[in-house]
Amino acid sequence: MPGFDLHSYADRFAEVCEKEFGRRYNFRALEKDFSYLRKPEQWLSAKHVLSLFDERKTPFARYWQKPNEKELNEILSTRRLRLALPSHNGKDRELVQSLLEALHNMGTASLVLRFTHPDRFGTFSTPIVHLLQIQRETTPDLYLAYCEELRKWQQHFELSSVAETEMGLWAFHKFAQGSPKIPADLEARAAFDRDIWVQRQRARQVLRPFLGKYGPLELARILTEENPKWAGMIAGEEYERLLRYAARKLGGGLKLYVKGATEILFDRLVKCGHISLEDKALLRKAWKTRNAAVHPEEAPLEEEVENMINIIERICRPWEQ
Repeated sequence: MPGFDLHSYADRFAEVCEKEFGRRYNFRALEKDFSYLRKPEQWLSAKHVLSLFDERKTPFARYWQKPNEKELNEILSTRRLRLALPSHNGKDRELVQSLLEALHNMGTASLVLRFTHPDRFGTFSTPIVHLLQIQRETTPDLYLAYCEELRKWQQHFELSSVAETEMGLWAFHKFAQGSPKIPADLEARAAFDRDIWVQRQRARQVLRPFLGKYGPLELARILTEENPKWAGMIAGEEYERLLRYAARKLGGGLKLYVKGATEILFDRLVKCGHISLEDKALLRKAWKTRNAAVHPEEAPLEEEVENMINIIERICRPWEQ
């Protein structure tokens, strides 16, 4: 089956606009109009911003309210925002924050950035943020993470700019979801869903905050309700690691790969006073749950995994302290 072809959707952006809005737009011309704002001596004016809401040139007035010209002119005349950026992205956040403070809307700010620096920024589109599974705590961080992810998609699909990548994803979204003017294309979404690179990127956005913040037992506890077997496998691996630690440090260097070694270890830990007989029974119970998690023909219950995690945290974690 053919894979997801983002390039083809970027090529169909004008077609989608014509179907949705009744006209095609020349975004290249707008990019050219805004390009001189990349010069250090130039600053943003109300005229620039308002031109992005001209319905003859863009559809953006359908999504964001056009700023009040008088108020906008007062703000930008006072602030004199310069949009020039160095080749590296060290100043990107500062510029995003300044524009957001001046324009009070991330969508409007993103339009200015997108047409001034199409190689680095895209239009802030909520459907595309959700499609890419981007989440951050602050609006500037969310937008910057969004553009950074668009850059990765640009490179993977060999598109010309971050802005073109966002346009392609927007066009795809319209085809995949459908609208009163565009029939939903089920195969478009199916190709997206089965593309492994695409799904890895989306999963990475969802999982990375959890993997960076939580340890294995915390992750296992988070996953227990959703998938007890996966949770049990994660907790079981940490249990094995702690048992191996105990075998080396507390069990006289016992090798756990020998059959029956786990029972021998439990006996040694009881004999040396590291655990009680009650603890030994609980550790056996936790090992049984671990086995159910790692073997394909079995599956532990949610309660069993929760109990295993509690046992590991109470009995095994102190071994390393």
